[in-house]
Amino acid sequence: MTNASFHKLHDMLEPRLSAIFFPRGGGKRQPGKSAYLIDTKTRLSIAIRFFAGADPYDIMQIHDVSLVSVYYSVWGVIDAINTTEGLAYHFPDHNRQREIAEGFRKKSGAGFDKIVGAIDGLIICTLMPPIQICREINCGQANFRCHRKDKYGLNLQAICDHTLRFTWVEMKWPAATSDYMAWITSSLCMMLEDNEHTKKILDGFTLIGDCAYVKKLFMAIPLKGIRGGFEDAYNFYLSQLRITIERAFGVFVHRWAILRAPLTIPLPKVAPLVESLVRLHNFCIDENELDVIEVRSKSYANLDRNVRLARQVAGGGCVTSSVVDFDDDGRPVSLLGHGHHFTDAESYRHDRSLQDTRTPMDDMISSVAEQGLLRPRY
Repeated sequence: MTNASFHKLHDMLEPRLSAIFFPRGGGKRQPGKSAYLIDTKTRLSIAIRFFAGADPYDIMQIHDVSLVSVYYSVWGVIDAINTTEGLAYHFPDHNRQREIAEGFRKKSGAGFDKIVGAIDGLIICTLMPPIQICREINCGQANFRCHRKDKYGLNLQAICDHTLRFTWVEMKWPAATSDYMAWITSSLCMMLEDNEHTKKILDGFTLIGDCAYVKKLFMAIPLKGIRGGFEDAYNFYLSQLRITIERAFGVFVHRWAILRAPLTIPLPKVAPLVESLVRLHNFCIDENELDVIEVRSKSYANLDRNVRLARQVAGGGCVTSSVVDFDDDGRPVSLLGHGHHFTDAESYRHDRSLQDTRTPMDDMISSVAEQGLLRPRY
């Protein structure tokens, strides 16, 4: 975050920060005149460094404060961020939906012009919640474990626009919940299902997701079991835009490095923390703060060697010479069809009522066929 962005953020938060850290009747309100009061800019700096993954003991040394002051500052700043209207985000209105659709169109090699957002789920990793909390919320500890990734946490559902800005986020499900089940039980999905009355999304416009979601009047997904032709081209050009949400998650976790390791905070505090990080992410996007600390990537040869060693140690079968195997069309065949879990969903997840209904997804497939597009070969 640049110096200018930091001061702009502080100006937005200062009224709430002052009310939280220097309440009326709480003594002196001029931190500069007392060695025992920490000014609001320092509080904000402490919190941002904490969010970026800095060790609390390092923050103590840098800012010359106690460990208690570090955590007190962090949660006070979180409260200020989550109660500042200027940092709030909302599902886009109809005018904004048209702007987002135009933004996606410019990025699309197939000219898809009715997309208002890309959706996916992200596991926010935590420690295994204690049995006492699980009993209070009537949810077993095993429900918080994502077996695919062998991690405990919560399922975060999010939608982003073409600029990687989050337009909707909801996190109220344990990690074992599939993306499909989380989405259909979300408040936004219920409103979109009743779009005839709620008018939440423009007619003919759609969200895009992976195969964890299902085809709807407001959702376009990849076609399964396709190996060639214009349908395979549709999958390619849909993925070209759907990857936007993956990029948004990458920037989100890379900037706020506290999310790279399991959170050690109490479970009830996870949602407020993540909410504040989402708001700060959007603020950085609005300020064009797309540059994050560069991570020195390993060379392909070094990565290939590490994968070989890992397979040998794990007792895997044949060790191939490539990290990921590709077919003639450049698709990662070893990854196709993997990654989704539906143990909590019904066996038939698709909406039978749409069999004779024209959807935005059908229009996108037809558009690819009419243009004679095929998947590019590499």
